[in-house]
Amino acid sequence: MRTSRLLPATHFIMYQVDDPLDILYRKLNVAKVTLAPGSPIPSTIDMRVTKDAHIPSHALAIFDIEQGDWGPTYQPMIVPIRVDLYTRYFRTNIIPQSPPGTPYPVPNWVAHLGGQYVTLPVIPTLVPHVASIPLLFLFALGLETRSQFLCCRLLPTEVIEEFPAPRAMAQSMAERCNDEQLTAHVRFNHGLWKNILSLGPRDSEFIEVVHTAWNATVEARRIRQRAAVTESTSAEWVPPMLGHGIS
Repeated sequence: MRTSRLLPATHFIMYQVDDPLDILYRKLNVAKVTLAPGSPIPSTIDMRVTKDAHIPSHALAIFDIEQGDWGPTYQPMIVPIRVDLYTRYFRTNIIPQSPPGTPYPVPNWVAHLGGQYVTLPVIPTLVPHVASIPLLFLFALGLETRSQFLCCRLLPTEVIEEFPAPRAMAQSMAERCNDEQLTAHVRFNHGLWKNILSLGPRDSEFIEVVHTAWNATVEARRIRQRAAVTESTSAEWVPPMLGHGIS
C-alpha cells in the first residue's frame, strides 16, 4: 500500500497570508515575476534566484481565455515549473521536449542588479482555470504536503471538521456560507477539478481530497437551491381568508 504524501491535519488554520503562487515560487527558489497587463507573452523570462538550490527549468504563462479573446488588460499568470517533476507526476505533457543536448538553465551573476538570475523558456499554456493552478502544482508535484492547508483552500474551516463525510460537509457548508461565499467555493473547486481532469496528476490521495470537497460543494449548492425554492413557494402561497357571516 502506497503511503500518502499528505500530512494528516491536526488542527485547522485559515492560511490567509499563504498564497499558493508565492509558496510555489519559494519552493522553487526564485522570486515572483508578473507580466504587465496587456503585454505579449515573451519567449524567455528572467527570474532572480533566491537560494542556491533546485530551480525551475521553465516558466508557464497560464491563461484560461483563448489568446484572441484577451482584453487590453488581460494578464497571464507566470508559473515556474521543473520539467523533471512535471513529467514524473502528471500524465498530460504540456512542456515541449527540448532538443537533445539542450543544457538545463544555469543561474548567472548580474552585477548591476546585485544578484543571480536565470533565463527560462516561457511556454504559453491554456488551462480550464488559472486561479487553482498554483495549488494543483504545489500538491501534485509533492512540493507541499500540509493537508490542512489544502483543505482550508477548498472549504470553510468549520466544514473541514466534518471531513470526509460528504452529506455532513454539504449541510454545514450550505448553512454557514452566504451566497457570495458559496459561489466562490463552487467556482474555485470546479475549476480545480477541471484542471485535474485536463492535466492528469498521478497523486491519488490528492485527487480524492479534491473530489470529496467538490462533491460536498455541489451538494451544498443543491441544498441552498432547494431551500430557496421552498422559501419562494411558501412566500407565494397565501392562506384563504375565513368567511364571515353578514348580520
